Amino acid sequence: VIDQVAALQKKLKDTNDEKERLINEADLTKARLARADILTVGLADEGVRWRQTVDQIRQDIINLTGDVFLSSAAISYYGPFTGVYRNDIVENWLKFTKDAGIPCGDSFDLREVMGNPVEIRDWNLQGLPADSVSINNGVMTVRGKRWPLMIDPQGQGNKWIKKKEGKELKAIKMTNPKMLLFLEGAIRTGNCLLLEDLEEMLDPALDPVLLKAVFETNGRLQIKLGDSEVDYDKNFKFYMTTKMPNPHYFPEVCIKVTVINFTVTFDGLEEQLLNEVVSKEIPESLARKTELMLQLADDKKVLAALEDKILKLLSESSGNILDDKTLISTLAESKETSKAVNIRVKEAEEAATSIEAACTEYTPVATCGSILYFVIADMANVNPMYQFSLTYFVRLFNNCIDIAQKSDDIDIRMVNLSHSILANIFVNVCRGLFEEDKLTFSFIIATAYQRQSGEINGAEWSLLLRGIGLLSMAERPPNPDPEFFSDKMWDFVYAIQMYAPEHCSTLCEHITTYMEDWKDWMALDEP
Repeated sequence: VIDQVAALQKKLKDTNDEKERLINEADLTKARLARADILTVGLADEGVRWRQTVDQIRQDIINLTGDVFLSSAAISYYGPFTGVYRNDIVENWLKFTKDAGIPCGDSFDLREVMGNPVEIRDWNLQGLPADSVSINNGVMTVRGKRWPLMIDPQGQGNKWIKKKEGKELKAIKMTNPKMLLFLEGAIRTGNCLLLEDLEEMLDPALDPVLLKAVFETNGRLQIKLGDSEVDYDKNFKFYMTTKMPNPHYFPEVCIKVTVINFTVTFDGLEEQLLNEVVSKEIPESLARKTELMLQLADDKKVLAALEDKILKLLSESSGNILDDKTLISTLAESKETSKAVNIRVKEAEEAATSIEAACTEYTPVATCGSILYFVIADMANVNPMYQFSLTYFVRLFNNCIDIAQKSDDIDIRMVNLSHSILANIFVNVCRGLFEEDKLTFSFIIATAYQRQSGEINGAEWSLLLRGIGLLSMAERPPNPDPEFFSDKMWDFVYAIQMYAPEHCSTLCEHITTYMEDWKDWMALDEP
């Protein structure tokens, strides 16, 4: 009987243990089911986007070799050139890369391959113009392995670097007698140093820094500066700028630095002048636009951080993912935050679009200012004495807006602004010109407006400046009057007909048919 009781008690205990195990397993399964629901709902939206991202990444991996090759070439070589010439170079590189069988994308843009959208938005807020040339300049400045030397006659790159680096940046000139001391201090402490107003010759003492000739001694990184060996901090950054518009650096300088052309572009200046106009005409819209840009930048940083956090937790999770309470709670919290941020981002983008539309109405005024600035800058080719800074021009531009005749009708106001800018800038600049150059200045302004509007095409402008060029004369009509028209004159008449078909498609025929009328017209005092 005692043995039977013991057996029954053991059986009871085993049954209770099994019951307890099943209860615990049921509770665990219920908890896992609840967490699985949170996980699937939380990752549902992310899953769609991640699948798209995976497809894109797979294609990017295939194109990686060619894209990185082109990026390396761009950062190394195309920095000194203008935007138009850079595009031509990239088109040729892209063609040769595909012909060589190297996988790459259908098109190439340095900002797409090497740029970070969130970082680029920060650069724009710090003063870097948003046009493609300026953005690519920023990418080269940050991503290049060699220290950047910026060709910066208008000071835009200089201002951007100062805002980007903030209080940690020390700016000095090459002529500063303590230049090497400041450089040594920045290298030791890992601060940033900006060397301004460089000439064409660089101090040989800078060579170890430009070459990054860092060596290791007893576990410490050091660099030789002058006669001393200085501890080298990896956080050290070095920037150089020159105000010379067209410097001629020797090859031995160019191979040590990344030369970047920060000369202001037409689109970049147009954007800056548009901000100047909007700040005076509709300041509340500009303030709201700036506020939305800051908000968008912050919110997109939050979204990127949340995505990184989720991926990090998923990758680090061990065992059954449904038992990771920290991951599940973090995911639920991130989902709510992400939803709120996404709603805010969408609202901000919609508001930004409507504000952008209001600001865009003033684009013709900014275009007018941009045209005039580049005409004034070109006057230095007429006489090197004619130097006008961008700062002076922007101040003059703002003054023209202030004195323009007021009107509540935006169309009338636009006409008033354009007239005020053109008239007042012309008068102010003419005060600094020799009398013999004022007519040239007027002509360049008139043709600049016509070229911008398309009234004068590139071929017509080239014919005026450079002559006929390589135009074939095989189909040129015979000269109707060799005594009146020299062969060179008749060649030009034929060139006008060929280069300006919209206006002069039958010029040679018309002159031949109405020869006497043309002679009478040309004999007038003011034909």
